[in-house]
Amino acid sequence: MKVKKAPLIFHDFFVLDTKYKFNEPEKGKINIRELFDSYELDFDFMAKEQEDGEIFLFTKIHINEIENPLPGYIIFLEGLSIFSFDKTVQLSEKEISDYIYVSGLSICINNIRTYLTNTTSSYPFGKYQLPAIDVGELHKDKAKIEKKKTKK
Repeated sequence: MKVKKAPLIFHDFFVLDTKYKFNEPEKGKINIRELFDSYELDFDFMAKEQEDGEIFLFTKIHINEIENPLPGYIIFLEGLSIFSFDKTVQLSEKEISDYIYVSGLSICINNIRTYLTNTTSSYPFGKYQLPAIDVGELHKDKAKIEKKKTKK
């Protein structure tokens, strides 16, 4: 099949900040896959349009970064993806929002996933694969948070 390019143009992804800590496990056998599946993930995102029309989509994720972390990896990562739109295509505000917050956010998550996989491949428990993330649920949670902020 021929690929039709979307009007959303992905320019680049940068890691703005990252922190890593290894939480030493107690002695005994550990099923690393089950351990990784048990990690609590906290994800946030925000888009900001620049004066030149580019869209900066900031993302951050906390992995097992809680008060009583599980053994293994404790990771924080903040990333920035840069997008723009094809100027020859007319889009409604809803279409622009959908492209940024669905397609763009999915691109960001995949860049974070790739970075984490590559980086953690040298860590003591081997590579960590970020699980599939329900983008729709992220949007619902973000909307709830924003609604609470506007009520204050």
